[in-house]
Amino acid sequence: MKIRSLSVVVVVFVASAAALAQTSVSVAYNYAPISYPHARVTYVNGINNGNVIVGSYFDSKDFVHGFVYRAGKYTAVNYPGSTMTEVFGINDGGDIVGMYQLPGTLNFHGFLRHGSSFASIDDPSAQIGTIAYGINNSGTIVGSYDNTDGFVYENGKFRTLDAPQLAGESHETQLNGINNLGWIVGQVFTGGIWRGFWVHNGNIHFVEAAGSRDGEATGINGHNDIVGCHDSQAGFVAYLAGNYGSAAKKYPPQQQIVSCASAINYARAIVGSYSTSNDASGFLAVPALTLQVETPAVNALSTGSTHIVASASGNNRISQMQVWLNGKKIYYANGGTLNASLKLPAGTDERFVIQAVDSKGVVAKVVKTITVE
Repeated sequence: MKIRSLSVVVVVFVASAAALAQTSVSVAYNYAPISYPHARVTYVNGINNGNVIVGSYFDSKDFVHGFVYRAGKYTAVNYPGSTMTEVFGINDGGDIVGMYQLPGTLNFHGFLRHGSSFASIDDPSAQIGTIAYGINNSGTIVGSYDNTDGFVYENGKFRTLDAPQLAGESHETQLNGINNLGWIVGQVFTGGIWRGFWVHNGNIHFVEAAGSRDGEATGINGHNDIVGCHDSQAGFVAYLAGNYGSAAKKYPPQQQIVSCASAINYARAIVGSYSTSNDASGFLAVPALTLQVETPAVNALSTGSTHIVASASGNNRISQMQVWLNGKKIYYANGGTLNASLKLPAGTDERFVIQAVDSKGVVAKVVKTITVE
């Protein structure tokens, strides 16, 4: 696939004091549009580790079809006999899942396509219908039924999986994705808003504290990076979310991306969709520059020697790794690695920045708030 760069985003990853014990990641992305040929509207819903993309589109008569985009070629997907088909997820084997509707009264059914064979996925508890949103390499499928409950379909058996809600609230959980480690992401409507969450070993962790804005967790990769959306257009990615969820480090920091994200693969390529005043299209975000910072490991640093380790990689040669403190560059190293011990002046709530700059001027940076004692 030829990527046409729409913009190069300087991504700032802001880590709170509680998050400093974790590895931090920052990625600057190049963006490219994804639009099914001659479609009025395109939604991009999934991507696997082979960079095969799936989604849905509206044709000129507003009929809805699914599609697969592989190696620069679009292929339509239509469940046999259906009046509409949407594709939401794909695994590395090319199995796809989604939803279809049949003629007649309103109904919807999940489906799995393995090779060229389609099979319905209908939760036995469903009264209205089932939607399959995600599938991993083990063939485990997640989704929702009746727009009220989440389900997991594994080894031929369904089980309901709902996130906690306030007393008296009606069920409203949706499961959106599952990675190859079995971690699941979704959202639940509680307290008057949608809250994104992830599930690991049966434990449910929310992506952020309860507040006034809606949030969805829509995709998760093998790094346990989570992508999602706030409100209608505010996309985000939370890298290495699996390092969080404890009482001390409860919520993973988030970085903003261009619009609502649907999925992320192991290479950290992200897909999603955006709307304009005229139409809706999909996007593919491809990493241009990735920065990983391993240390400092605590928020309270010593005025003695502070050891800093970081590395960067990307499409272009890495020109420099830099360390900034309160807006002043205090150290740099040429190339894509940083391994240095620095003496920092005493201070509280200091803005500590480690950034990588490539030969084209693309910047990725990790920003931390530290106290130097």
